[in-house]
Amino acid sequence: MPTSIDLTALKRRFGVARYQADERYRAALNAHGERDRKTALNEIEASIALLPSHAEYHATQGFLLLLGKDHVPAKEAFLRALALHPYEMLANYGLGAIAYRDKDWKRAAACFTNALAAQPERAETHYYLAMINHRLGDNQAALDWMKSAETLFVKEEDRRENHCQAWIREFERLI
Repeated sequence: MPTSIDLTALKRRFGVARYQADERYRAALNAHGERDRKTALNEIEASIALLPSHAEYHATQGFLLLLGKDHVPAKEAFLRALALHPYEMLANYGLGAIAYRDKDWKRAAACFTNALAAQPERAETHYYLAMINHRLGDNQAALDWMKSAETLFVKEEDRRENHCQAWIREFERLI
């Protein structure tokens, strides 16, 4: 029978804190899926307490806060995630969404470009890059990005492709 010292060494070796943090993370995602924001936030905070060096947990916390329109703490969580991992997709995407809302087009473009580097097949990122280019007056680039977003939405069988098609017609008209 292992002694308590042996168990401590085993826990450290096999990452029990990591396992527990992942369990709490999954509980946060499940609570979010059930639209239980309070439990989702509590669970993600618990996962961060167990494993504060995991960028994805901080990014998820930022995402949950952003959904609740808590922009300042969301931005702080995203920045913590990026301090741990500069190309954490959700953190870059979230900061891009905040910059877009604030009409900081260049900052939004930089954030979404970093998100794209981490996950190039995310249709929403292509969509945002199209809209940013439109806001910056580059409707040809906007058209190219929107066509790309449409293709990805079609691939995902996502109805937002219809919204893309309307923008494509508008960008073609503006060119």
